[in-house]
Amino acid sequence: MPILTSQFNDLVKNALVQWREEYESVEKNARQLFDILPNENLTSEHSHIDSPGFARRKDEGGSYVIGSPRQGYSLTLTKSRIGLKDSVTWEMRKYDKYREIEKKMRGLGESTAMRIELDLTHLFTFGLQGASYTNMDGETVNTVTGDGLSIFSNSHTITGSSTTVDNLNGTNAFNRPNLEAAERLFRNMVNMNDVKVTPKPNAIITGDDPAIVNVVKEFMVSVGAPDTAERAENVYRNKYTHIQLPFLATTNLGAPTATGRYYWMLADLKHKDAILEFSEMPTFTAPNPGSNGEDFDTDKFQLSLLWETIVEKLREFGETLKIIFETIPSQVRNLRKGVTTMYGVPATAMI
Repeated sequence: MPILTSQFNDLVKNALVQWREEYESVEKNARQLFDILPNENLTSEHSHIDSPGFARRKDEGGSYVIGSPRQGYSLTLTKSRIGLKDSVTWEMRKYDKYREIEKKMRGLGESTAMRIELDLTHLFTFGLQGASYTNMDGETVNTVTGDGLSIFSNSHTITGSSTTVDNLNGTNAFNRPNLEAAERLFRNMVNMNDVKVTPKPNAIITGDDPAIVNVVKEFMVSVGAPDTAERAENVYRNKYTHIQLPFLATTNLGAPTATGRYYWMLADLKHKDAILEFSEMPTFTAPNPGSNGEDFDTDKFQLSLLWETIVEKLREFGETLKIIFETIPSQVRNLRKGVTTMYGVPATAMI
């Protein structure tokens, strides 16, 4: 039987439930790497002043040594808004096409969540490839930091000295020697005053290619060391969590690509300082019968979703990107929250 006007409220309620279920069903892999914060402003500035370092001796009756906090870099983030709509046709309502209507509602929910994951992930994907990329909407998204260098670089600068700091270990495969090399990069990080900081990586981040995923799992769960003939004790067992980013090896349009299949990163998620700001969480909107949401020429009901976020564009300091772990030495926040990355050859060459 047809969907009557009197039943429309029930249809909309059910559509919202379907949309929300599908939206929540998409794994929030990239979003767990970010601190998600509400912010009602179109732009927001983030500036960092680093700590003065170590406390100093105070002699009896003497004055305290005045600390010297160091101004780091600052960034201004600008929001972008995304949305999508679909239609419930007159024929769908007339001829009781609930299955088609449900698919459309669920498709809107999935599309919303997938776009958020795609945009967040591509900061890593293209941060390893250059200074910017063009997203699927034709917008230029910059992937450089406050010092003007790519997010991942061998020569990030600090404001307090000429010291450079490395958070990129080249095109190295995932194995124990290269994992230890990545850990060593964390140990060599300094703040803006050129004082050593002590981030502790606790997460390995990869794409979803089985070759590298399975090798990482071997390191994480094997009792014996997986890359040694004598099967010594595996010191990496349960040391890290493993986060898979399904869109890491995709083009700007979200299509699979070989580039990025073997990218891998280490991160300190206990002290993550990646920021995702929003002024409007994803919402589902449907019209009332006879309202402006009903197209007079086609008899379609227009249903839409909206999402406003700050992950797309940034301005100042070369439109630099701040939605990464602001832990690389050139970033505006404390280097105690470090991120190191490596990427390499097929996993068959790792062992």
